[in-house]
Amino acid sequence: MRVTTSMLSETTVQAGIQMGGNSLVNYLNGDMTDSLASSLGNKHKITEGPLAQKKYEKLKDAAEKLGENAAKLSGEGSRSIYEKARKSEDASEVYDEVEKMISNYNDLLEKVRTDTSTLGRFYQQSLKEVMKENKDALAAMGITIDKSGKLSVEKEKLRTSDLDRVESVFGANGTISGRISVIAEKVADSAKANLKSASSQYNSSGNSVDALLRNYDAKS
Repeated sequence: MRVTTSMLSETTVQAGIQMGGNSLVNYLNGDMTDSLASSLGNKHKITEGPLAQKKYEKLKDAAEKLGENAAKLSGEGSRSIYEKARKSEDASEVYDEVEKMISNYNDLLEKVRTDTSTLGRFYQQSLKEVMKENKDALAAMGITIDKSGKLSVEKEKLRTSDLDRVESVFGANGTISGRISVIAEKVADSAKANLKSASSQYNSSGNSVDALLRNYDAKS
């Protein structure tokens, strides 16, 4: 099943319309506050290149992992993990994938939570909204949501849940995996764009950074 942004709820879409041109990870471009940055004065921002790149990479990786989980759980047809489970009479792969999604969802939520830009709040809200709208269905399988939107799972209850129930929530006809896939893809795309920008900016100013660092070392 191909998922588009039209599958996002009206509330989420309206929030997205108002996001303007803000970047998902603007917070990664904030000022450094350590002693080295202070010593470099107003030019310290160019020293952030390597640090920003690592953060963008982690954000991208988290989004891509969650997207992979969502794609696998939303698969349908004879090759889906649900049909494989029915044929083998072993649903462990399905339960494993649900647990991975919970872990990767929490990881991505944590990474976007520190972004205070409009776009960052939009993605954070979107992630939490998907789960909250399915709160009762998730609870029936031992998956609960705390006030921050973080998920936790009672593994024994999940693994005794009926396969049809799990598929109805996470499968192609459910409302979780498809929407999570859309959000994860958008977050990954934003991270890639910002990663490219950070890399370009750092490369263009690398010589200046080296000179500043050498000057700082000499004064230390």
